[in-house]
Amino acid sequence: MENPNRYFLIASILLISTFCRSYEEMSMAEDKAILKLKASETFFQEYYTNDPKDSTKIHWLSTGCNKSNRKPILIFIHGSPGNWVNYLKYLTDPQLLEKYCMYAVDRPGFGKSSSPIPNVNLQADRISTSLLQLIDPKGKLIVLLGHSYGGPVAARMASTSPEIFTHLFLLAAAMDPKFEEVRWYNKIADTGFGKWILPEEWTHSNSEMLSLKEQLEILTQEWKKIKSHTVIVQGEDDGLVDARNTEFIRAEFSPQTELEIILLPKEGHFIPWKNFDLIRKLLLDILK
Repeated sequence: MENPNRYFLIASILLISTFCRSYEEMSMAEDKAILKLKASETFFQEYYTNDPKDSTKIHWLSTGCNKSNRKPILIFIHGSPGNWVNYLKYLTDPQLLEKYCMYAVDRPGFGKSSSPIPNVNLQADRISTSLLQLIDPKGKLIVLLGHSYGGPVAARMASTSPEIFTHLFLLAAAMDPKFEEVRWYNKIADTGFGKWILPEEWTHSNSEMLSLKEQLEILTQEWKKIKSHTVIVQGEDDGLVDARNTEFIRAEFSPQTELEIILLPKEGHFIPWKNFDLIRKLLLDILK
């Protein structure tokens, strides 16, 4: 007789996978996203950079930019798992295209970027190094937006380069180590069976989750270095990132940091998609 536990594990992992891919941009294949970009007649460019430290290849896609770009720059950092496609709706939005030059990255180990790096600090370093190969930040308003795991990556970028990033948006960002316990499904995914059944990007994602608590504990002292105008958007009913992360951010960021916290009643983890109109408005409001 077949082992019933095998089917329970498969069902559990697939259920989690489905839950975490509730919106089209979260599960859309990249080739389909490219077709949508072309159909929208949005001008876009793709870039690859190589890090001189370890040859990490980072992939970016930009919209609304040109060689003589003088517009503010908006940078998107996706969660775990994910890729640039997660921000397709933003990258093709006429209002944002009019006001911003936008870049969306594939974090290391996801999309077309190589070499998974399950370390917030090292990822932030590699992405910042890569970004500076693409843009000249001098004199520009530069907005950094991170969702979920992309939140602490974006925050670390802002803390190490406060002279570059003028604004920081953290959407459902996992910042407080107290709430980042390893969950039962992380343990399953870390087994040989879990690694066998899960797609590669999910095993990379699980590696990030397993070490996140320890990394956030180390980084806590670094958040006071953030000088960016910071906007926090958090759902009160988020089942993946505890809403009390906002209290941690208020306590650990510098009192000199201009901080705006928006708590959304009855909202969950998928703020960039479900609350697109709100996030777009906030991004446009900072330009007024």
